[in-house]
Amino acid sequence: MSSTNRISGSVTHLRDFFGLAYLLTWALLAPSFYLYSVVLNHSIPWWLWLLTPLAYLGAVAPSVAGLVITARTEGRDAVRGLVRSLINGRLPFRWYLFTLVLPLAVTALSIGLVDHDPARWQPFAFGSVLLNLPVAYALALPFGPLGEELGWRGYALPRLLARFGPVAATLIIGVMWTFWHVPMMLWMPGASIPAFMGLTTFSVAVYLCQITAQSAIMTLIYLRTGGSVLLAVLAHLAFNTAGSIVFAGLPPFSFDHIRQIYLVKVAVLGLVGFACLLWASREHRRQTA
Repeated sequence: MSSTNRISGSVTHLRDFFGLAYLLTWALLAPSFYLYSVVLNHSIPWWLWLLTPLAYLGAVAPSVAGLVITARTEGRDAVRGLVRSLINGRLPFRWYLFTLVLPLAVTALSIGLVDHDPARWQPFAFGSVLLNLPVAYALALPFGPLGEELGWRGYALPRLLARFGPVAATLIIGVMWTFWHVPMMLWMPGASIPAFMGLTTFSVAVYLCQITAQSAIMTLIYLRTGGSVLLAVLAHLAFNTAGSIVFAGLPPFSFDHIRQIYLVKVAVLGLVGFACLLWASREHRRQTA
């Protein structure tokens, strides 16, 4: 097989992956969200629980799609390799620290940039944060982190890196990851775009920037840890829970303050993501030299 045909096949498989991830989510998860939010006006009759298995399959569609396309195109050994990347914990401790602390630090910095009063931090309740952390992690882990990262970072990212390099790979995943959330945007406020932002062109654009910046950071982590999906899961988990963990230790904020903090956080993430993308590009050149 020629090099051109191999590349064409890889691109075709990527299209199959993204198509299957979107199809499963939009066909299985979206109906439940629509029924709950629009038809039932946020009530939950007993029969809606019968749709839970299908809805959950739709929620974890990226990981399912990654495993299915890998099995179909590369066989069982490749599937085992993909799963091993999820459970390999023998990685430098500094990358665990970077992965778990960076989202918390970005959130704390964003709060400080919006609210300059040092008194805001004086009553910081570390006890509440420590109590909230395992609960936040346990509730978030089965969905986005485990349900998506075997797909986005396990299947798609290495193939996009090989074909396009870190910048284009990050941008492609940023766009595809963002708009995979369309059913959540339409019918489950807070499951993607924060509920306090509402669904507007502006909020979608901000969310796209947020997801792309997070993708850039995760591309760097992936390259620096030898393709660890475990670290991708932890990064996804840390990004999804950073806000609830940090805010748990602080006095309540007004609606306007929360919105400002979110917008500043996306801007800070953008700067960090840009720096990580420069680092990732240098690392990719080094690895492929």
